[in-house]
Amino acid sequence: AQFHWQDARNWTPEARLDAVVMNPPFHTGRTAEPELGRDFIRAAARLLKPSGQLWMVANRHLPYETTLGSCFGDVTLVTGDNRFKIFHARRPSRQAG
Repeated sequence: AQFHWQDARNWTPEARLDAVVMNPPFHTGRTAEPELGRDFIRAAARLLKPSGQLWMVANRHLPYETTLGSCFGDVTLVTGDNRFKIFHARRPSRQAG
C-alpha cells in the first residue's frame, strides 16, 4: 500500500488508484462549503481504476448521496450514527472527473 496526503482536486498520480479513503473537507476557513466535499468525490472517481473503490466518512448532515450516485455505479451506506455516515462506492464513472 502507498499513502498520499494530497488535495485530490488537483493531484494526478502516475497511475490510477485501487482505492481512495477519505474524510473530505467541507469548510474553507470557518465557512461551510459542501461543494468542496462534492469536488473531492468527483476527484476520487477520476483518480480510481475502473475496479477501484472509495471509502468515505462524512458528517451526517452533508448531502453527498446524489453526487456519489452520479460518480459511481454502486454506492452503499455501510454504517452511521447520528453524527457520521460511512460510504463504500465502486465502479467510478469516467464522466465524473
